[in-house]
Amino acid sequence: MIDIKIGRLIKLLIWNIFKQNIIENKLVISGDKILLAVSGGPDSVVMADLFYKLQKIFHIELIVVNFNHKLRKESFKETELVADLANRYKITFISKIIETKKYASLNKISVEAAGRQLRYKYLEEIAKENKCNKIATAHNMNDNAETVLMWLIRGTGTNGLAGIPYERKISKNLSVIRPLLPIDRNLIEEYIKKNELKYCVDKSNFSFDYTRNKIRLGIIPELKKINPLVIEHIYELSKIIHNQNIYLESKIKTFISKNVKKQNNKITLNFKNFLKKDIFLQYTVLREIMPDKKRAIQIKNILKFINDKKQIKYELSKTWSITKTKQNIIFKTT
Repeated sequence: MIDIKIGRLIKLLIWNIFKQNIIENKLVISGDKILLAVSGGPDSVVMADLFYKLQKIFHIELIVVNFNHKLRKESFKETELVADLANRYKITFISKIIETKKYASLNKISVEAAGRQLRYKYLEEIAKENKCNKIATAHNMNDNAETVLMWLIRGTGTNGLAGIPYERKISKNLSVIRPLLPIDRNLIEEYIKKNELKYCVDKSNFSFDYTRNKIRLGIIPELKKINPLVIEHIYELSKIIHNQNIYLESKIKTFISKNVKKQNNKITLNFKNFLKKDIFLQYTVLREIMPDKKRAIQIKNILKFINDKKQIKYELSKTWSITKTKQNIIFKTT
């Protein structure tokens, strides 16, 4: 009896967080046609279940898509599971096989990066083909913490600390939404159990070959020993930084529109007006206008160069250099 009551409370809690996030951030409105990215893992299965229930509140149309990356033998069974799920919910189902390893080899990137790039590429294509205006992914609070820590380790500014956004515009008529973002992974797993939903376990999630897994399996458990609420605290930090970034973006755009001139192979920045601004605005302006990599250490080196009265030229990369004149800072292709 107690277990039944706990199950009902978990179902109600997740549903309320999900619905509140959607309403507060206007992620879904009546008339939306939403493409659900469902891998078959716990997160995406819960997302599909919640969206199925959401149809009773909002007049929306849903399509489920599943990608087979051809990395594991189990991938075909996972596609079957997602197909069965969509069929049970009476939702249109689409599956696609992705040549992840081949793409990674051709582009000289990791399999992890290749998979992500291809997923978003095909999600956008499928959404447009089916006239969807939203793509929903099942990123949760833990994913956000992992992302923030990953950027922190690599070197980042406030954009990295803002974590995963609730919504990201792809084009005028298409955006990616993350309705599970305020929900902890532990709650998602409890929801799966209490609703007796079928799901798949991706064994690659337990491999230390991937950076994200090293953070998930190695770093975060150690941080939780210091503070069990670390996931929630990182999430709250991300929300604060995100809201600050929105405010600052308007200030930065105004400065750039008045002081930066962009051409095909040249970017000119008003030197005198730039030096009048505080270090934070200088940093953010450089991050926005830099033509090449935008890592924190590179921006720091550029600021050091700009304030060095003796140094006139700085090699930013193999293709870009920076020169200073009395009036301007000039980024130019070499």
